[in-house]
Amino acid sequence: MNWFLHIVSIIVIQFITNSVCSKMQNNVCLTYKDYYTIKNNSNCWYDFSADSNAVEIISKHGYPVEVHKVITLDGYILTVFRIPNYYSKTPRREPVFLQHGWMSSAAFFVAHGKESLAFELADNGYDVWLGNFRGTEYSEEHVNLTVHDNDYWDHSADEIGMHDIPAQLELISQATGERGNIIYIGHSLGTTSALIYSSTYPKAAKHTVKLFILLAPASNLSHMRSLLFRIFGPSFGFVLDIAKNEHFLRLISQAEPLKNIANLVCLESPELMKRCMQIINLMVSGPRTQTEPKTVPVLLKHLPAGSSFKVTKHIADLTRNYFGKYSYGLDNYKHYGTIFPHTYDVSKIKVPVFIMYAVNDWACTKADSLRLYDSLSSNVRYGIHEISEPNFNHLDFMFGRNAKQLVNDVVLKLLLGY
Repeated sequence: MNWFLHIVSIIVIQFITNSVCSKMQNNVCLTYKDYYTIKNNSNCWYDFSADSNAVEIISKHGYPVEVHKVITLDGYILTVFRIPNYYSKTPRREPVFLQHGWMSSAAFFVAHGKESLAFELADNGYDVWLGNFRGTEYSEEHVNLTVHDNDYWDHSADEIGMHDIPAQLELISQATGERGNIIYIGHSLGTTSALIYSSTYPKAAKHTVKLFILLAPASNLSHMRSLLFRIFGPSFGFVLDIAKNEHFLRLISQAEPLKNIANLVCLESPELMKRCMQIINLMVSGPRTQTEPKTVPVLLKHLPAGSSFKVTKHIADLTRNYFGKYSYGLDNYKHYGTIFPHTYDVSKIKVPVFIMYAVNDWACTKADSLRLYDSLSSNVRYGIHEISEPNFNHLDFMFGRNAKQLVNDVVLKLLLGY
C-alpha cells in the first residue's frame, strides 16, 4: 500500500509541476545569446531549480523530504534535510551525509537536475542527509542571538568543524541507529570541517563515520591560485575589523544582502550574467569550466548562500602554508598561548579517507590534495582520484556538464564496492 501511495504521490507531483512549469516564464537558455529572446525562444525553458529553495526542489523532483533541526553546543540551530530511503526500489543502504562548501548550501547537491549527487545516491538506495552550516540561508537561527548581532557571526571554520559537524552527525546517528556506518561526503569547506572534526575528535569520528569522501579537499592551501584569496586575502583582517566596528558585519556575511546585490547585477542582462560567471570562476574556481549558460541562473539562485566573513578570512589564512586554527595575528598568544595558531594533525584521523581532486581547480589544487593524502596515516588512505578534464573547476563538482560521469559515477562505484 505504501508503494502504491508513493507512486501516486510522485505522479501527482509531476503532473502539478509540469502544469505549473508550462505556465511559468522561461528562466534558462542554452546559450547566453538565447537569453536576449528568452520569452519566445525555443532554446529557453522554465527550470524550477532556478526559482525554488532546496526543499521545493527535492519535492518537485518527486522525492520525499524531511526537515530536521539540531542545536550545537554553542547554541546555533542548524537545519538538516533528509531524503529517506523508505521507498527505495533498490536495497536500502546506509546513511550518506552531504556537506557543502564555502558560500554554498545543501541546495548545491540537488540543484543540478536529476543528475544531482543527492538524487543519484537516493536512487541507489542510500539514506541521504544534507547539512547546512551555521550562517547559511537555511541555518540562521540561534538560541540567544539573531543574524543582526555581531556575535552571531563571530565564528570561523574551527567552530564549524568542532560543533556543526558532530551535532549533525549525532542527529543522523540517533535518527537512523546507524552510528559508525555513516558515509560522509564533503565538498571544499565541507572537507575542511571534516578534517577539523576527525583530527580533533579521532575516537568519536571513528565511532561515528565509516568513510570520508573528500571532493576538492581544502586543508593546507598554499598552492591555491584563486585570485580572491591570493590578491585580497591579506586585507581580510582589516575588512573584518572595520565591519565589526561599524556594525555591518551581517552585510558581508548573510545570504540575503549578498544575493540581492549579486542578482541585481548579474541577472540584469545576458552579458552581465556571462561576465559575472567569468569573474566568479577567475576569482575562485578556475577560468576553465563546464558550467553551462543554462545552469547560471540556477547557480545564482543558490550562490552566495551566506558564510561568516571570519570563515572567509580563515580560508585565506590557510594559504599561508599551514592547516590550523583561525589566526588572530598579534593576538594569537592571548587566544592560544603561542605566537602562531595551533595546527590540525591529520595523521591522527582514524577513519578511511578517499580524495577526489581536479587538476584545473584553482581553489583546491592537485599539489595541496596530494600533500594532504600523504599527511594521512597510511592505514586510512583509502584512495585518491584525479579529474584530468581540462575544463573542470571547483564549482563543476556540483554543476559541471559531465559531473555525473566525472564525480557521481566514481562516488557510486566506490560506495558499492566499499
